[in-house]
Amino acid sequence: MNNTKKIIMVLDTETADLTGSVYDIGYTITDKRGKIALTRNWLVEEIFTDAKKMMGAFYAGKIFSHYAPMLQRGEIELTSWSTIIDTMRADILEHGVNILAAYNLPFDTRVMRNTHKALGFTDKILPHSLDQLCIWQFACETKLNTRLYKELAQAEGWVSEAGNIRTGAEYAYRFCAGNWGFIEDHTALSDAIIETLILARCFATGAKIPYNKKSAMPWRIVNA
Repeated sequence: MNNTKKIIMVLDTETADLTGSVYDIGYTITDKRGKIALTRNWLVEEIFTDAKKMMGAFYAGKIFSHYAPMLQRGEIELTSWSTIIDTMRADILEHGVNILAAYNLPFDTRVMRNTHKALGFTDKILPHSLDQLCIWQFACETKLNTRLYKELAQAEGWVSEAGNIRTGAEYAYRFCAGNWGFIEDHTALSDAIIETLILARCFATGAKIPYNKKSAMPWRIVNA
């Protein structure tokens, strides 16, 4: 990408299964310093009201613990998929978004495409091509594959049973924000907001930006 000002959509989705069925979608529009110009968040009406799909969701308990109170407070709305996608396209065009980012971008783009298709749509989701940026990849290359992070992760027990240093968004945010006890909410907008901060910290390193890499699981950092 050239020196054009970076305007980034940081996207997060929650799904009822691993292949599609997006029921919660949120994003920020931000610059590379993490200054957020816009936030959006919706529950996908066609999926969220499908009891069979939702009862099988990994975070099904959040229907009552998180989403019901959010709906009651007017913090989120049930919205049709077509309205969500139309609004996303309009936001991209209005704000001049030129980068699409997510913590595990290949997952989010795949489930978005699959949901779009399953609901009967055949057109493309994005209004035009955007540079793709996996924040997970970027964070591992700049912040997490470092001696400081490895030592902290070992001291705090952020290590998998297989012996790998954990690099998920929850742990990246703990490190980048200096909040060792942070627990990820696993709702779309909340997660997009923490991922926006992680991304800003990655940009601040001045490192080469790994645009358009396709790996679905970019890094395992060995506890050694």
